[in-house]
Amino acid sequence: MKKIYLLSAGLVCALLVGCDSLPENKQHGGNVSPLALKVLTPAGWERPHVDPMPLASFAGDARISYDMGLERLNKAPFNKDFILADVNFNQKRWFTNFSGDISGRFIEVTSDVSTPDKPWPEVLPALLDEIGQYQKEDGHFGAPVDWSKPIDFDPTTDQTLMMPLLWGNARLLLGLTAATVKFDHPGVKEAAIKLGDFYVNTVYPRFCDPTRMDEYRTEGQYASAYVTCVFEGMEGLLNLYHITGDERYLDTACKFADFHEAFDVLPVGHSHGSLSQTSMLVRLYEETDNVRYLERAVQRWEAAVAGGYVNPAGSVLEKFWVTGFTRDEGCSEGDWLRLNLLLWANTGQTRYLDMAERLYWNGIRPNQWSTGGFGHRNMGVDEIGPFAYLTQSQESLWCCSFHVPWALHKMLSYLAVGSEAGIWYNFPMSFETVVDVGGKSWNVKSWPTGSAVNDPDLFAYNLEVRGEPGVMIPPVHMRVPEWAQRAEISAWLGDEGSAEMRRVELILTPSKSPGCNMFTAFTKDEVKTGKLLYHVVYTARPFLEDRKMQRVDLEKALADKTPRLDGVVYRKGPFVYMNKNSGKIEDIPLSAVDEKMAPFVFMTNKDEPHSFVNNLILVNEEAVK
Repeated sequence: MKKIYLLSAGLVCALLVGCDSLPENKQHGGNVSPLALKVLTPAGWERPHVDPMPLASFAGDARISYDMGLERLNKAPFNKDFILADVNFNQKRWFTNFSGDISGRFIEVTSDVSTPDKPWPEVLPALLDEIGQYQKEDGHFGAPVDWSKPIDFDPTTDQTLMMPLLWGNARLLLGLTAATVKFDHPGVKEAAIKLGDFYVNTVYPRFCDPTRMDEYRTEGQYASAYVTCVFEGMEGLLNLYHITGDERYLDTACKFADFHEAFDVLPVGHSHGSLSQTSMLVRLYEETDNVRYLERAVQRWEAAVAGGYVNPAGSVLEKFWVTGFTRDEGCSEGDWLRLNLLLWANTGQTRYLDMAERLYWNGIRPNQWSTGGFGHRNMGVDEIGPFAYLTQSQESLWCCSFHVPWALHKMLSYLAVGSEAGIWYNFPMSFETVVDVGGKSWNVKSWPTGSAVNDPDLFAYNLEVRGEPGVMIPPVHMRVPEWAQRAEISAWLGDEGSAEMRRVELILTPSKSPGCNMFTAFTKDEVKTGKLLYHVVYTARPFLEDRKMQRVDLEKALADKTPRLDGVVYRKGPFVYMNKNSGKIEDIPLSAVDEKMAPFVFMTNKDEPHSFVNNLILVNEEAVK
């Protein structure tokens, strides 16, 4: 059995084979490719190909959750009239003044999950056929507006137009471009281009005018929402550039991003908008190779984490504040998930995959309602920040129930990723996918195995890589999660049509790139076959963190006979353990953790309060005396 041991808080890997260390300069035979070795060196990171239309599916419990989220969109109230009400005003419902918000989100997620020959759900084709007729002459959707006037904020009335319209139209541009990519629908493409021209010709010159900076900084609900609402159009413009090749759309998106920098600071009143725009900076870096866009996204990530804007469960508040607000938002968590995935793809830093994993199990899953939809959860928040999930607040049928399934669909593209360097195995969870390596397709399947059932500190997974017989098995790059103290891997070879499996000797090389906590598995001898089965076992003993996700030295505390550790987070594997029966910060004896705490996904009372920050009692007070 080959073993990977983690040192220095999981950031550096040392490879042990038996009792001998593998020299860093050792040359390997077999199918080690120069490209694979190059990818894992500090010299740089080569972005893998992330398929925007993944041939992937969750399995197990994750599949049930994902399917429930999508099926929610096929039920009431999501009929044609309800969805189109924000562009044709056929009825009174929530947020009709955010013209394009609900309709755009619905079209975007349903287009993404559809196949070109099979739109889903049944209402989608009718939406695409009709929506273009409600577009105004200047290209926008919604009420007529004189865009030359000052931002129309009036604290005495709710009669505001500009900012809600710009937010909604930005979301609709995303929906129209997603549908254009997926379906051959000339009317939808025409509407998307006309809306994109509205941003080029009207929105950018009006709302990115440096002579009006004072106006943009005016206090007030909708005037201050300028940062959120105006700049949300960037990603739709980039999508439109990919569709048409028209440089005007890319140029305008970059100009928006450059002007946005002056306002890109924390805190901000809308985490959903802020995080989606940070993701857009990463996408602009992918398109332009302007490293400043990536640097800004990384800086925002670091500011959010170090500043306490991200709570220990990996989720964020609806307002991008540390305190002062007591509700999370599914949309924001969907954006936070996507941002972390994009940052990994563009940097190779596994801390982003670690955060995405933490968020999925401990932030997104608690946000899901029994209906399958997503929304808001009330949070326990004190002077430090969030410490508990309280009761559910509301299912957000106007945004979160669209946006979280959309984000989870994006996640499918990252479960395993192919590149010229091999296969990247990013998430030890249940899934199946197809990836491309060097022009060859490989079926990749991951699922938990019961081989570690007798040891509660072991998390074991099978990883099957299957391709055409006679094709050389590519290298597999495996993330060692930050919660794993050790990883062990073995491999078994199965010939086509044979039920027998035989052991294959592996060569394991740890990543030398700082922050890239991965190792690469090569077969020692060249293997050309249809299937290789890896067995990966992670040792995951419990550990503690403070409220800013920094490790707490439990062993030292026990050795020093520290009686208690206040305000700590108990973790094991990918899970943040939560109080089974309370949303308060309580005293929990270390010996009673398994009795009183559990991962959220194992809870039977999921809609009840559960604290993820508690005081851990380490030493019996009588024993200390």
